[in-house]
Amino acid sequence: MRGSVHHTFHRLLKCLDLRSSLPRRTLSTSVPLSHQEIVIPKRIQRSPTDILQALASTIKRDTSGPHYKHHDDPYLTPASNSLKRMYSLSKESGRKAARWIRDSNPQLFLHTPDDPHIKAFAPTIRYTEDDASEAVLRELVRQNEVSDAITMYHICKDKSIDLSDEAKQELLELVCYSNGEDQLEEDWLEERWHRQTTTTIRKTWNDDGVAEELFQSLSEKKSAAYCALIRGMTQYYQVDRAWQLYKECQEEELPLDTNTYNSLIRVSSFLRDASDLRWQLVKELLATMAESGVQPNLGTLNSTLEALTQVAGWREARGLSLQVLREFTQAGIEPSLATYYFLLLIHCRERGPVSHILLDILDHLQGRAFQARHLKDTYFFVTAMNIARNHIQNLEAARHVDDLLHTDNNYCLIGDSYRESVYYRHYFALMCSQMPIDQFMEVYSDLSPHIYTPERDVMEMILKFTTLHNALQYIPQLYSDMVAYNLGNQEKLLTLVLSAAAQHQSADDNIELTEKMGRVAEDIWTRVEELMQDKTRINRITWTGQMLGDVLTCLVVSGNYMLCQVVLKDATLKAHTILGYIPPPALRVMLDAAIQRKDGDTGLEVVKYALESGHHETGELALHLRSSLNLTPRQKAKLTTALGTDIMTEAASSDSDSEGCQP
Repeated sequence: MRGSVHHTFHRLLKCLDLRSSLPRRTLSTSVPLSHQEIVIPKRIQRSPTDILQALASTIKRDTSGPHYKHHDDPYLTPASNSLKRMYSLSKESGRKAARWIRDSNPQLFLHTPDDPHIKAFAPTIRYTEDDASEAVLRELVRQNEVSDAITMYHICKDKSIDLSDEAKQELLELVCYSNGEDQLEEDWLEERWHRQTTTTIRKTWNDDGVAEELFQSLSEKKSAAYCALIRGMTQYYQVDRAWQLYKECQEEELPLDTNTYNSLIRVSSFLRDASDLRWQLVKELLATMAESGVQPNLGTLNSTLEALTQVAGWREARGLSLQVLREFTQAGIEPSLATYYFLLLIHCRERGPVSHILLDILDHLQGRAFQARHLKDTYFFVTAMNIARNHIQNLEAARHVDDLLHTDNNYCLIGDSYRESVYYRHYFALMCSQMPIDQFMEVYSDLSPHIYTPERDVMEMILKFTTLHNALQYIPQLYSDMVAYNLGNQEKLLTLVLSAAAQHQSADDNIELTEKMGRVAEDIWTRVEELMQDKTRINRITWTGQMLGDVLTCLVVSGNYMLCQVVLKDATLKAHTILGYIPPPALRVMLDAAIQRKDGDTGLEVVKYALESGHHETGELALHLRSSLNLTPRQKAKLTTALGTDIMTEAASSDSDSEGCQP
């Protein structure tokens, strides 16, 4: 115990790097202790959560329990993606409700014992028309209250309150960045995590809105105003108008900053048609930056590569992308993950030649920790895993991508819940195709459902992979997970489970597995029957003959003969609602079970079902029943009535031949 505590404390010191900041005390026999010089170490700047992060780094993730944000309770642990989203957003909705109560009743929250005062805990200040002033407007802009700031601006305008160009410029920058719409607050982490951002490129700029009104109201249109409006228009793809403003700046010789040039380079492909003309425009913008003395930055590099992704099919795009990366690197600009993301888009096109640039990128990035430096840094990992699966089909590359993702705090750059699901979808699919089944199931048990809940297509792939490798021992576990993941109502998945379970051969060393297979078939039978009775379902499950045949086979092997009789009777009475018929091999298994139990009536039902289904093996089944079981006169009469005297005569002759052969 003492050694483990010492080891943990040592790791904590290493994480915080406290040893370098602690003064070293030395004992000297020649210098008295009172005359030793005290050296005060230099203060190390730390964030408020550095100690918590250091402590968290000493603890590994618990794969046996849910994510820490969920209750560690079997009845409250979400397994499916929909439940994860519902539970997380519900918890955050409670915090929103608390904030609404606080803001709606500020008179109830006057007690403020915090010192210094924490504004985030205090009710939000609500301004009225009587409070209209430039100071209030600038305060709203500082707090990023977009709609309130716009409302206050209109109030000031209606009351003829003079606003300085500085206040208008601040509001202009806020409106251009947000397009005049309130942004989701950073406090709502779960809503940001589960929000699916669209990647559709289309114009969403509010034409003739508040931003352009503010721009026109400025007494002197300086460079900062042009930069803000151009960046806003390019961000929301009002490209033509942004280009006109850029031309106005050139005519009036107004200097533009680096970010404005970056925004123009990013959308340059929308201003030209041919690939070579698009690249020519990018070079012109870069040359203008150099002539104006504007220094490029990481955004310039990524904007240039993003412009090349728009012409990725151009034969010179690959070479130019590497040339751009080399020149910017020589200029001292360190690439970010978004840089490599754009390189992957250029070199690893779906219909292009195979490129192994991902392997070179992973070798270069191995073991490195990254921080978010560009908006599209979060696209790298999911794109890299997609290329590892679909472009080069390399499991080793996928493992390197996963190792890089779990290095230091790189997992923060996975993006959102949708990208996380897509990432693991590709990873699971690649492992299914190239990894031994036992190793794959270890990874599956480690990640699911704590981190990732497989979707229907992924679960279908796993079931096929398990059946292909005859690893039927995993079928009960996979079916149990299907039910937990809300996939127990998917007809295709249930068909695959029954097909795999029906292949199981009972033996003395796998009695437990045989019982589990029987319980799986029984649960599927009960579940489908309940779903078929639910008239409110849109996509209702329909029994097929093959599914019922697999159910019969599993139940017979597991010894549940009574339920077999129920299934056979139901298949006979509801034949018009079943797609197809129970196949002959399953009927033969059921007939053998009836013969073994000397149940002639059930054997007759099997033969009659085969006859009504039009199976050619009906005569063979009847002969097998007649020769293997001593039927009563009534049962023989039923068999004769159903099949005719020819088959019965053949059966009788076969019986006499068999008796004559006996010694």
